[in-house]
Amino acid sequence: MKFTIATTITLASIAKVSADCFSTKLGFPCCQFTKEVIFKDSDGEWGVENNNWCGLGGNEQCTGQNDGYPCCNTCNTSYTDAQGAWGFENGQWCGIKKTCSNSNNNNNNTNNNNNIEQCTGQKDGYPCCNTCNTSYTDAQGRWGFENGQWCGIRKTCANNNNNNNTNNNTNNNTNTNNNNNNNNNNNNDNKTPVSLPKITGGQTGKTTRYWDCCVASCAWSDNTLAQHPVNVCQKDGVTRYSPFDWRVGNVCDSMRPGTGYMCNDNQPWAINDQLAYGFVAAGFRSGNQKNWCCTCQRLEFTSGPVKGKQMVVQITNTGGDLGDNHFDIQMPGGGVGYFNGCQSQWGAPGNGWGERYGGVSSASQCSQLPKQLQDGCKWRFDWFMNADNPSVVFERVQCPKELTDITGCIPNDDSSAKKLPW
Repeated sequence: MKFTIATTITLASIAKVSADCFSTKLGFPCCQFTKEVIFKDSDGEWGVENNNWCGLGGNEQCTGQNDGYPCCNTCNTSYTDAQGAWGFENGQWCGIKKTCSNSNNNNNNTNNNNNIEQCTGQKDGYPCCNTCNTSYTDAQGRWGFENGQWCGIRKTCANNNNNNNTNNNTNNNTNTNNNNNNNNNNNNDNKTPVSLPKITGGQTGKTTRYWDCCVASCAWSDNTLAQHPVNVCQKDGVTRYSPFDWRVGNVCDSMRPGTGYMCNDNQPWAINDQLAYGFVAAGFRSGNQKNWCCTCQRLEFTSGPVKGKQMVVQITNTGGDLGDNHFDIQMPGGGVGYFNGCQSQWGAPGNGWGERYGGVSSASQCSQLPKQLQDGCKWRFDWFMNADNPSVVFERVQCPKELTDITGCIPNDDSSAKKLPW
């Protein structure tokens, strides 16, 4: 591992490809004229030009942020160039925060506290969040969702919240942010209740499972009515193509194999014991893929060990092999099916991991998959309780931001869909 990182550092000038601003790495252009901030998230500040989202430069909080690189969770520097200090976390480059230069004792504190969890889930391999914004709370502690993955809220955030309660009249702008954090934490159970309301008046459908590593059909702009199609990744499953088009192509194209792959973050994950989020290929009795692509559906399982549990899924793929009202849930190790892009991407066997249709048969077999995909594989045997193609009732709903942040695709009529009941 040390050799791999060292080699990567030596080739940093090649590996780090700059962009005009952070948004180009997410598939959106940089703003050319406007300076008005319409929306702000963990990626940066956003404006609108020509009825399309665009990225605003803004002040960098860390090295390379305006070029689309994430900020590091620690101050551990792996490489320094003319732009500044860089770290290497979770298999990718990240920029060292500007505040690290003001903290001379940071590395010493990190070394001295190696055995002390600085944030929720750190000992289980989860990164620490860059903010104190809480999305979910469980027995372990508080969790956030940044850059398309779960992260642990830092222990120091609790102190910030306590200080905010005792200093309500000091620095109103800072207190507003901290109050929002407290409200998110206190009302978390109201947003995603453990006992979910049932779907009434929904349609019936069926489910299967797959993970073929191929480019999804909704990644082609001609197949969706959304302004931005589903994101496509390079072979590492992390680096997004911007733009993605026929010149990149699909690794699973038998006539002209390309270099585009499914992104690793299309795996499902649990919100709590009764609710999970994820992505699916789907087909319906009416309509076509232009109408289906990127829409979100709320599924309530009606058979098997997951009966009563629910998923909110976004449709990223379609296919002629799918039946009516059919949801093929994306889960690593679920079987590659007809196409096997995983052989090219990860060196999977000719029939994928386990059976070609159905995949692996136990949680222990998830170790056959690359580490980047093992969480999604284990999800099947944990939250999904190894259910075998359970039936569902379903209804269309507005897409949660957690899903659209990953795919980059928001249906043009999303606001007219039914809101989630929590």
